[in-house]
Amino acid sequence: MSKREKSVQVTVDEQKLPDGGTMSVLKIGDETIGTVTPVEDRLEAQLNDGDVYRVKSVDEGVELLLKDYHLHRG
Repeated sequence: MSKREKSVQVTVDEQKLPDGGTMSVLKIGDETIGTVTPVEDRLEAQLNDGDVYRVKSVDEGVELLLKDYHLHRG
């Protein structure tokens, strides 16, 4: 039997940082699953478990966070 597709609401909230940059917070429903933050001359995607990945764009970071969430959710 195939699984029925569920509709999931994914939001990306932009938050201003003290240094003037913008941090993107990725949420599914009310649960925060990670952030994409500018660090010096690059971007870092950070998962809630503390893993940090270097990414080239915010879109790449969001995609990485979503893949990890779907891979490891219980």
